Amino acid sequence: MPVAISEEHRLLSETANDLLRSRDARGASRDLLEAPEETIGDWWTEVVELGWLGLHVPEELGGSGFGLEELAVLTEEMGRAVAPGPFVPTVIASATINAACDTELKQRLVPGLADGSTFAAISLDGSVSLESGTGPGRTVSGKADAVLGGGLASVFVLAVGEDVAIVESGDEVSVHVPQNLDPTRRSAQVTFQSAPAIVIPGARRTLVDMARLVLSAEAVGMARECTDLAAQYAKEREQFGRPIAMFQAVKHHCADMAVATELATGAVWDAARAAA
Repeated sequence: MPVAISEEHRLLSETANDLLRSRDARGASRDLLEAPEETIGDWWTEVVELGWLGLHVPEELGGSGFGLEELAVLTEEMGRAVAPGPFVPTVIASATINAACDTELKQRLVPGLADGSTFAAISLDGSVSLESGTGPGRTVSGKADAVLGGGLASVFVLAVGEDVAIVESGDEVSVHVPQNLDPTRRSAQVTFQSAPAIVIPGARRTLVDMARLVLSAEAVGMARECTDLAAQYAKEREQFGRPIAMFQAVKHHCADMAVATELATGAVWDAARAAA
């Protein structure tokens, strides 16, 4: 079964699945395989209008007021559709800021992420460091080699030591998108030269937790779709005059895939509840 276990969650899951399939989000991913630059398809407008980017964001910050459980349900469907775009890094960023920042910073940063006017990128590793100074307003320098969503972002949320630095794009920020193994969501190399940053002390743990939760929910969706497609193919593909699903070796592979997916799904649901 999917992450969705309540009636409300199942309805959210079905609605998301219907829209992503009808708008051919997977086709948009295929179009990016040979595209020289990462772009956002026409279907993205509906994602923004439906408020998906702000599903987990409190209403006073421009969101829908749901929680991380609902975000996990929605992200799983995005994974099943192999949907491209900046959804995942943007919701990781907004969830982190909402959990770790004070009210003033939330009001400044979260509404734009929730309404789709601002896209975010995240980095969990790199050689970026804080420069001299104290307090939340400082500068950062260095290079982050794998910035998820960096090519489309105007806000960068970076793990720096045990802290998190939030940097807005500007002259001090240089973005290079090299050839990616996965061109459907490209990572960038970003260099910072004394770039002004908002520093959230001790927030690295929160950023890592949110990234693991959201990316795991997406991966569970992909695993479920792979399992379903493999089982369907096994029922149709014939060898030696019989569907290959009748052979034990194939049955066992499909069963192992199903069990692994179920275990991962349970872990994601528990993580979403714990994070909430």
